[in-house]
Amino acid sequence: MLHNLTQIIITPTMLDDFGKYLLIAFIVGFGFLAWRAWHVKQASPQWPYVEGEVLTSRAFARNETADQRGTPTHEWLTEVSYSYTVNGIKLKGNRLRAFGLNHFDEAQAQQEIAPFPVGQRVKVYYDPANPASSVLIPG
Repeated sequence: MLHNLTQIIITPTMLDDFGKYLLIAFIVGFGFLAWRAWHVKQASPQWPYVEGEVLTSRAFARNETADQRGTPTHEWLTEVSYSYTVNGIKLKGNRLRAFGLNHFDEAQAQQEIAPFPVGQRVKVYYDPANPASSVLIPG
């Protein structure tokens, strides 16, 4: 019988098992996120839409974090947020499309967000089963 928690011994085998479980959890989590994005891509063209308004719209280099500033970049991302109302409930979204795109230069990223300047009225496609799930570009 164990009377003191300090008597618990952690063996290398226990650490190996923990690493395996952690890896499995990561794979399952990533798989779920990929499945969800695929589902949005397939279903969103049939979703209803409402009018919304773009709140933010920007292109940025992936390495804009403090520890990477000044390093050359080969990848640009976009960020768009918008507000919309479904059945009297005000919602905010930030998904341009089901799968985000990485761009090789700033011009490509700017081109993608050009139709979505701040203040622009836009069609927001939303999941009727979960109106908080939305995209601006279906499919």
